Amino acid sequence: MGRSAEVPPLVRYIFLAAACTLGVVAGVLALPPFGTPHAALVAQTPGDRMAVANDPATLVPAENPRMLVAPEEPPVALGAVDDPAVAGSLLDAPPSTPDSTTTTAPETTTTSTTSTTIAETTTTTTTVAPTTTSEASAVASLGDSADDPSPNSGVIISPKGVVLPVIGPASNGGWRASTPCGNEVTIDEGQRVRTVDFVLDPGHGGSETGAVGPNGATEKALNVRVAEIVEWYLEEAGYSVLLTRRTDIRIPLRSRAEIANALDPLAFVSIHHNGGATRRQSTPGSEVFVDAGNPEARRLGALVFEEMENRFAGYEADWVGTWRNGVSARLNEEGADLYGIHRYTPDVPSVITEAGYLSNATEAELFVDNDFQWDHGKAIARALIRWDTTRDAGTGLLEDFVDGSSSGTGGFDGCEDPSL
Repeated sequence: MGRSAEVPPLVRYIFLAAACTLGVVAGVLALPPFGTPHAALVAQTPGDRMAVANDPATLVPAENPRMLVAPEEPPVALGAVDDPAVAGSLLDAPPSTPDSTTTTAPETTTTSTTSTTIAETTTTTTTVAPTTTSEASAVASLGDSADDPSPNSGVIISPKGVVLPVIGPASNGGWRASTPCGNEVTIDEGQRVRTVDFVLDPGHGGSETGAVGPNGATEKALNVRVAEIVEWYLEEAGYSVLLTRRTDIRIPLRSRAEIANALDPLAFVSIHHNGGATRRQSTPGSEVFVDAGNPEARRLGALVFEEMENRFAGYEADWVGTWRNGVSARLNEEGADLYGIHRYTPDVPSVITEAGYLSNATEAELFVDNDFQWDHGKAIARALIRWDTTRDAGTGLLEDFVDGSSSGTGGFDGCEDPSL
């Protein structure tokens, strides 16, 4: 038998180095993203849904999702229902199935985008009621402006996922829309959404990180994660949802409010995690801020607080908080809402949620835990569904208070628009 050819040492070393490198790369790619052990939005268990028979939260909307179908009448919010029998009947209603002829998938054009910044505008987008034409799809092609009964409403979701409130149709086709920094652009590619049931606002983003935990977790990232979980539960229950952002971009407060005004939702929820408190207490320091003078926003806030308090009770942490734990309106020195989320959306019930204190080490560890994130999102989703389908009052209501101090973030100063 002849002797096999010997592999030169240099070749062996190169082969071993390449194999080690591939192994390290494969190991890194197999790691889950920070704070999201299960990055995909998959239910914790097969039955973990908001509209299944064995779930006490079997509450479903009485109307089709408004993103898919512009209803003949707006979906019923039970705060406006005077007959308790009517309110009770909605609890037992089966899930609504959108008509097969009107549940068209979002339509996207294939033409190129023209995004020409003209000038910063301070014009507030006018809130327009949903169209009363039941056959009209609320998700429309960008080329339908000629036959659009509400040409100045809704938003455009750009090809890169940026949400742009519609200003009106462009003379050369497409739409004029407002960017996050308040500039006007003309766009003829993307998806137009006329209205949805709920708008969720993941707070902060881009250069505005929000609170940062000792473990390195950022509020801006956690807010998106929780908002997507809320969206998952709400869509499972048959509602339509739109997030003000899904990526790490800065959106000033007025622009977030413009998105809500343009979509005319049932409610607007801004999701946050807090920072700064050091006073130890035995329960989570959750806070919910509501727009002053709006009873339905106050009721929604109380339900959000109640659901978060109940869900968080199963977790242990060295909780911290302030005297504001609960539900209240924060006012400026003139007695108006301090927060722009409320002040700029006077016709939409709005709440701001602060789950707890990311600046606190043990809470920060909870906030990056997958199970806690799902419970957090489920709490907000349950509250929204209870608010829409029951007359439940919730808990945690406090007196409104005056505190005109502000972090100074959320304005247009230094704002740079993202790529569309």
